[in-house]
Amino acid sequence: MDGPDRREKDLCERARTQDGFFTAEQAMALGFTGEDVVAAVAAGTWAQPEPGLFRLAPWRSTDLEDVARCCVRLDDAVVSHQSAAELHGLGHLHPRFLHVTSTATATSRLDRVAVHHSAMPPGDCEHTGAFRITTPLRTVFDLADGGVSQWVLDEVVGDAFAIGRLDRDALE
Repeated sequence: MDGPDRREKDLCERARTQDGFFTAEQAMALGFTGEDVVAAVAAGTWAQPEPGLFRLAPWRSTDLEDVARCCVRLDDAVVSHQSAAELHGLGHLHPRFLHVTSTATATSRLDRVAVHHSAMPPGDCEHTGAFRITTPLRTVFDLADGGVSQWVLDEVVGDAFAIGRLDRDALE
């Protein structure tokens, strides 16, 4: 399968891993032109929730679509630190910001998003189906490195052990 059918299939596969979202750059990398983008939006096959960001239409809304949108906007950022702990159900951090880790040096500024810059080895993340998130082990290391209190860290580790998401040997 070549040409437009292949491009559309590849775009759909990419968008499925990002809660239906994709950037103009991602579409262009798959061979879509500016004219293709305008035509897809005009035809209603793509929605444009904000400049440079698109979503396959119709795509069902989810409770975490803002998280997925942020990760796509920040070049495949990974949910991390306090936000990862919260989404994993570890501790009671209730972060005021969405914490993500990105390897990109130049990122867009987004309200209520804390961007941490670090390399993220593939084994340190999991995919939720809509975005990537650090594993519970990496989350513990990020929180420890980020300076949370020992009490908070103990609670996160205890919860991770209690629900079987952390291995004692791996932690040691």
